[in-house]
This record gives sequence, structure tokens and C-alpha cells, in this order.
Amino acid sequence: MPEQVKCPFCENSVDSDAEKCSSCGAFFTEPQLKEIKFKDFGIFFALQILTFGLFAILWVFINFRAINNLTVNPRDSLKFKWLAAILGISIIGYIGYILSDIELSHRVACIVIVIQHLIGIALSYRILKIIQRYTLNRYDVMLELNPYYIIIFSVLYMSHFIDTYSKRVMSSHEHFSFKSPQGVALLILLAIIAALAGFYYHLNSINSPDLESIGVQTLIKSNFSD
Repeated sequence: MPEQVKCPFCENSVDSDAEKCSSCGAFFTEPQLKEIKFKDFGIFFALQILTFGLFAILWVFINFRAINNLTVNPRDSLKFKWLAAILGISIIGYIGYILSDIELSHRVACIVIVIQHLIGIALSYRILKIIQRYTLNRYDVMLELNPYYIIIFSVLYMSHFIDTYSKRVMSSHEHFSFKSPQGVALLILLAIIAALAGFYYHLNSINSPDLESIGVQTLIKSNFSD
């Protein structure tokens, strides 16, 4: 059995290798997710912008083993592996589309973008649930997840959650705020994405022929020729 020592905060007996006092809840070591790489939100955010949102995909595969090692039950591990496999298949399909001469309509392209976003939401949720259960099992702390932030910000919220993990565990409350620098950065990113999407739609509407006007012109020409 581990040697018994006194907690420096409440002086109750605890195991010498304990990470947290079972009586007063004080932490003896800072809770960390040591194996996960690229935990800093600022770096993640910058790389997301520089890679046009592709870094999050690379991040999942870089940290695949580290996240899978955090799972406390086989079901979570299986769900995470399935989602990672779906993400990999979608990326392979996207690369194949880029290398091919196939042209997708605007409607199909929008559907593909929505599917990619849904995969990102599902993966972010699953990774956060794995971290939540790992924390409960190891530190006896139930971390709160914000479902609205997961849906709106997806991988960005996940990255911010991991970056502030130690503070969340030690204080056990939500640290995200729209008034924080991270919150302002996320709002700016959303504005940029909305502006780019609007510009892309406007550009394609200019370059794409108006089928209705073409039909009217064809009808006029046929009447004059008759």
C-alpha cells in the first residue's frame, strides 16, 4: 500500500502518490493532457487560418493515439476510431475530386461543405466527451461542455478547451468568454468566413450564366428568325 502522508491544505491523510486530496479536493500536481500535441490555442488558430482550415484534420491524426489512450471504455474508443475513419475517407474523396476533372454544382458543393462541418462537430464532441470521462475517472471532476460552442465553433472550441484544461479541472467551471481574446478571435474568424463565403457566392453568380435570361434571349431570337 502507498505510504500515508498529510494533505498540506487540510492535514487529512492521503496516499503519497495521490494527485488530489479526497477530503478538501486540493490538487498536488497540475492536471495535464501530456501526450496531446499542439495544445496551444493561439498556435492552433494561426495554423487553421494559414491552412484554410485543414490543420484540424491533420491535428486529429497527429493526436489519434494520444486521444485513444485517454478513453476509459471500449465504446468511446470505437466511436472515435469510426469518426476518424470517416474523416479519412472524406479527405481521400476530396483529394480525388481535386485531381479529377469532375465539376460539382453549387448545391452539391454546399452539401459536401455541410457534411464536412458535421464530421468536425461530431469529432470535436467525441474528443471532448473522452476528455470529460477521463477527467472524471482520474481526478473525480466533471467538466462542463457547452453544446452551443461545439456546434458553432467545432474544432476551435475543442482546441480552446484543451488549452485551458488545467484551469478547468482545478476550478471546474467554464472558462470561455466572448469578451476574452480567444472569444474575440473566434468572432473575427466567423466574420471572415462569412465574408469569404459571400464573396465566393457572388463571384460564382457572376461567372455562371443565368439560365432564365438565356432562355428568354433564345425565345426572342427564334421569334425574329421566324
